[in-house]
Amino acid sequence: MVSEEGCGELLAGLHDMGAVIRVIKRDMPFTGHRAGLALLVTLRRTGELRIGRLACMFEVDQSVMSRHVADLEERGWIERVPNPRDGRSWYVRLTPDGERVAEETLGQVRHLLAGALADWTDEDVARLSVLLGRLRHSFDAHRAHRAATVVKGHR
Repeated sequence: MVSEEGCGELLAGLHDMGAVIRVIKRDMPFTGHRAGLALLVTLRRTGELRIGRLACMFEVDQSVMSRHVADLEERGWIERVPNPRDGRSWYVRLTPDGERVAEETLGQVRHLLAGALADWTDEDVARLSVLLGRLRHSFDAHRAHRAATVVKGHR
């Protein structure tokens, strides 16, 4: 089990990571809202998803996600398609233009990262990527456990 001292070091590292993320966001060439870019990148990675699922993934209210979707739809970067199983709900997916914008922007961010990490090895980057994924998974699992405990406690 991790110690509180170890968590203190992690907290400092997360603070530093926040600064790195702010620099990346500031230097990105994307002209729209940053949440819109995150949505494009997510849809590129996952394929079509329902708005409710996207809202859960981004931890925002469905109305907030609907506004982001509407903005990107207006730009022609995403489109809504009916759920083939019931025809009542909708999926959101990238258009070819949305795919292009996502790929161009990701390419520029990869270039920025490669320049900043020039003294890193591919193995270093892979190890950090695995650990960041593990950190996210641990937080998600902990949150789910806490939510289940709260629900049980109120029954």
